[in-house]
Amino acid sequence: MRVLGVRPDTEAAKAGFRTDDDLIAVDGRPVHDSLDLAFALGCSDDESVRCELVRGGAALTLLLAAGPSSGDLGIDFAADACRTCANRCVFCFVDQLPRGLRKSLYVKDEDFRLSFSFGNYVTLTNLSDDDYARVEAQRLSPLYVSVHATDDAVRRRMLGNPGAPPILEALGRLRDARIEVHTQIVVCPGINDGPVLDRTLDDLLAMPETVASIAVVPVGLTAHRRGLPRLTPVAPRLAAALVDTVERRQAALRGTRGGGAVVFASDELYLVSGRELPPLASYDDFPQLENGVGLLRRFEADLEDRAAALAGLFARPVRLAIVTAPLAAPFLRETVRRALVAVAPIETRVLAVENTLLGPTVTVAGLIPGRDMARALEDAEPADLVLLPGEAFNEDGLTIDGMTVEEIAAAAGRESVAASHDLVSSLKDLAGRLSGRRTE
Repeated sequence: MRVLGVRPDTEAAKAGFRTDDDLIAVDGRPVHDSLDLAFALGCSDDESVRCELVRGGAALTLLLAAGPSSGDLGIDFAADACRTCANRCVFCFVDQLPRGLRKSLYVKDEDFRLSFSFGNYVTLTNLSDDDYARVEAQRLSPLYVSVHATDDAVRRRMLGNPGAPPILEALGRLRDARIEVHTQIVVCPGINDGPVLDRTLDDLLAMPETVASIAVVPVGLTAHRRGLPRLTPVAPRLAAALVDTVERRQAALRGTRGGGAVVFASDELYLVSGRELPPLASYDDFPQLENGVGLLRRFEADLEDRAAALAGLFARPVRLAIVTAPLAAPFLRETVRRALVAVAPIETRVLAVENTLLGPTVTVAGLIPGRDMARALEDAEPADLVLLPGEAFNEDGLTIDGMTVEEIAAAAGRESVAASHDLVSSLKDLAGRLSGRRTE
């Protein structure tokens, strides 16, 4: 691991680390990336660890004060190299992106380390025997696995990879290593629905010691599929059938596996089918939240629990505008109205913004381009606060088309615009600004 910098007055600086050192091993354990380093440090019960380095072609050893809970070492390392995907999935979202977006959006990661660290889904098609051994030794659990189908012929077709190893064998290796997995099935109509889906669910539910959860989600299709395999979106009738399939499985599982649901349909399937979302309790501990499973019910519950904190904060009626995608707009509109009507004089408008960059079939709020948000705000009525979906901005504060909140506000000629993951906190901030004081 290449050292990019050493911060002064830290344990690393005291130990003698320098910029451009290469960290090779810690206490005899080879170190290739940040997970190796965390594992090596966590295995030590000593007050210091022996770090083997290469500096200018010469080997040397430094003692670094770093026990299992040592915290920040004071070293900035080069970013770990990301393993990329060699599959050619028929539904790959990256292949459906137009040109000119942020470069990072075109990276197809297939890295079990990112699966463990951040919940990224992997197909297990590029793991070597050494990788499986490392997963077991370092207890990299849980992992997140894209299964799609346990019929290997169907799965290989979906992955565009004739050499993809059998998925049940791969999951069996993780089972033998006592690694838990969360799985997803991206449904492509006419390919892995119907009997193929039933078989996939049968096979996954037969591995209770390994498969902790299963998310059934619809394929996402953009308007930029030229030259790609022909696919159709999940229509309301199929969405209803998929919900029925999942709910039958949930009913059969009641009283088994600790009472957990295990298999879940995404919020999108319920909205597309016109079905009412399941109650909050049916989502257990929300194991598939990042896959859009239970996201709306959790938002609703959080808002209802905390809305009372807004009582008495506003001396006058205020106007709130919330930007979201069309599919979830009716649910959001009714949920916010019901939660706020009795506690604060807040007039709420939900702006349903169609995605003109990726196409109207893309209904995820996190993929709304900044230009579409700005266009919707230009035509909207005045508001004391405009909330943009926080999930539409990356860690650098940029939308999919590279716009910041400030740029969106300027393009729309608006003030008091913010990206938010927390409606109640945003309203409390507004109350503080209007009253000239800070609201905790």
